[in-house]
Amino acid sequence: MFEKKKDLRIVGIISKPHGIHGEVILNLITDYPYSIAKGTILYTDDENEKYFEVESIRNIDLNIKNSAIIKFKNIENRDDARKIKGLNLFRDESFAPILQEEEFWIDDLIGCSVYTKENGYIGKVKDVAQNLANDNILIKRDANSIAINGIKDSEFFIPLIDEYIDSIDIKEKKIILKKNPEYI
Repeated sequence: MFEKKKDLRIVGIISKPHGIHGEVILNLITDYPYSIAKGTILYTDDENEKYFEVESIRNIDLNIKNSAIIKFKNIENRDDARKIKGLNLFRDESFAPILQEEEFWIDDLIGCSVYTKENGYIGKVKDVAQNLANDNILIKRDANSIAINGIKDSEFFIPLIDEYIDSIDIKEKKIILKKNPEYI
């Protein structure tokens, strides 16, 4: 029924059943939770072979829990909902919201090379930690990384804020820092 696609964006993780009618709590990872609506197809694997169609979504809570209560077609009771607990849900990128200029998806940062303004290689982005105050990129150093005073660990965080980040080029997979991280 659906053509296979490989470019998927994670939107959430099924946390647990909610009630007795097949609803689940979805922990939202997307910055665009209101774009998930009735009829949205969410995939459970990167081959687009397993999917769920959203029957309803309600109680989107972005302030505390970043979650919503969601009902999928053909998930009719608590036992059905329990079977899908823990699944990652993905949306086909072609159905994702269109980003404005200089906007990017958080997962596009993973794998980017990080450099100083003087073009000194620091490492690669391994992960992004999303916090209430700001997001932080987890940098993994390797044999080609320059030495930075105060950083001895092979992994460290840099805040993803204007004070530290000069530019992000997703196409080139390159991040340039304004200043070196001094407190890590």
